[in-house]
Amino acid sequence: MSPRPDARFRDRHPVFFWGMAALIALLVTATAAVGVRVVRYNREAAQISQQMTAAQRETRDELLATKARRTRLAVAVLQRDLRVRSLENRERHLAVVLADSVLELRHGAATLRRARIAIGPDSVVRAPDGRTWRFVRGIGERRIAQLLRSPVYTVPDWVYVSRGQAVPAGGERSVPGGLGEYVIRLDDGSEIYSQPQAGPLKDAVKPAGFMAQAGDLAAIFDAVGEETPVYIY
Repeated sequence: MSPRPDARFRDRHPVFFWGMAALIALLVTATAAVGVRVVRYNREAAQISQQMTAAQRETRDELLATKARRTRLAVAVLQRDLRVRSLENRERHLAVVLADSVLELRHGAATLRRARIAIGPDSVVRAPDGRTWRFVRGIGERRIAQLLRSPVYTVPDWVYVSRGQAVPAGGERSVPGGLGEYVIRLDDGSEIYSQPQAGPLKDAVKPAGFMAQAGDLAAIFDAVGEETPVYIY
């Protein structure tokens, strides 16, 4: 019986054969060791990552809390400044006091008329096609840009989007008196308006808008004009 080919090769080249065998054994052992180390490394890395993530979350929360405190302080300082400026204004002007939800007609420091108002919330409306509308109640000094009586209100797209409705054709979106009988439009585009009797806003306050009863706004409407200062604080 003749020896196997691998035996003949081993006998003819013993150094090469056993060297290769040793090298293969070494590679197998090293691969196994590396595999164990990789598993251990991944486990330790995951633990470190979790610890670092927790620390990062804590740092992030501290930074956000600090930023929020600074923002609240800045807003409070601005509101106080606007209140002082309103009281120091010797001419006729309007003041929207957000904390009390009131609109005041003032002449100097004297309050001539006070009206309760409903204030629309800050809102973000997103459409399926990616369009976004953001409404934020403004704080600051404004001017009256327009005084309108029962204007025709063209209902904007965001109203329908916010209700999950299809946007109708242009002609179907025009609502006479859709912002009520009295509308005071400010120079930043926001509005002080009386409660509408028709249209989509008759049962809801326009985001970032200010809605008063018609009787209260009628008394204020005739006492102001374009360029009248309005302090919102």
